Amino acid sequence: MRTLFHFAYLVIIAAFLISCSDDTSSPTTPESSSEAPESSSSEEPESSSSEEPESSSSEEPESSSSEPVVESPIFGYKLKNAPTPSKGCGTQSTLEPDSTLDNGTTKLYKMTIAEMRREFYMDLPENYDNNKPYKVIFAFQFMGTPAVNIATGSGTMATYSPYYGQKELDTENNYIFVAPRGEDGFVGYVWRVDDDKDHIFFDKMLTLLEDNFCIDTSRVFVTGFSFGAMFSNSLAQDFQHRIRAAVTYGVADINIYIPENAGKPIAWMDVHGINDDNCSYKRLDSSITRILRHNGPADSEGNFTDVSDEIEDMERYTEDMGETHVCYSFQKVDPRFPVQVCTWNGGHQWTASDDGNWENTWVPQKVREFIEQF
Repeated sequence: MRTLFHFAYLVIIAAFLISCSDDTSSPTTPESSSEAPESSSSEEPESSSSEEPESSSSEEPESSSSEPVVESPIFGYKLKNAPTPSKGCGTQSTLEPDSTLDNGTTKLYKMTIAEMRREFYMDLPENYDNNKPYKVIFAFQFMGTPAVNIATGSGTMATYSPYYGQKELDTENNYIFVAPRGEDGFVGYVWRVDDDKDHIFFDKMLTLLEDNFCIDTSRVFVTGFSFGAMFSNSLAQDFQHRIRAAVTYGVADINIYIPENAGKPIAWMDVHGINDDNCSYKRLDSSITRILRHNGPADSEGNFTDVSDEIEDMERYTEDMGETHVCYSFQKVDPRFPVQVCTWNGGHQWTASDDGNWENTWVPQKVREFIEQF
């Protein structure tokens, strides 16, 4: 069976190669360029609004910074902030699923956005309570793999566990899980390259869920592998007001719509094999530079600062990792918006492991630790 999984996985990787190596845009050239310190406080943001939808490890470096952190008084949550309940808290949802999958828990929903019919799969926590604000994880599919595989964990070793392994770790039922579906493309389901229609889809979908379910609007997370990583990183450029953190696996700034950055910080994590021949590890600088340019502590005028010069420190720290993975947590960022990069001696897959056995992947637990700090 494992041989069959590996064969299927190699077929999918061939599709990824098209996604990551057929460059249709020039990545940003980075300027010169690890666990974040504990939180300091700032005021919480006012709730954001959106239009209504039409729809029916290794050790990490210690902090060496002694400079005081200047926090922005107008943007961002302190770590471990109290939940911020959505409009749907205390109400009965009127959102009806199109169907329920054979597992009995995953439901398919459909909506019309930007004149396009869109779909997403969702798993509510067991014994869902409409008075408890739940965290949300959006798990985006990668090229050639349908969203239903992301939601159910069916298919190859690349989708062996629902929602990139996060649902299995949610033993306390604190999360709502969502797997949106991209559009049919030339090699399977893809995310849009030339316009913001997928951004509109995400915006309306999130609002739909906030209106119908009890959601902690301060703890919305996005994640994805390969093409799903590219889309997660794309959303991280202009949804800082709605997304607390983006977690990517094998990200690259190519073949994806990337809006102008809104100039606000966001927590961000990437897992990347240094031998990735599809979405090259060398391209990571471009993606992370986009984040770090606005993740430094705010200046006296409330503008977040550029700390991308620390990329050089990360590269020095990870170059001699040996046979185990290494995670570098950036030290110069505002501690409310941590940034972390985990590298390993592997290629283009999200199920990284230190012994070469994908079943022993350390990634889900490491990601869990990252998002649970908020």
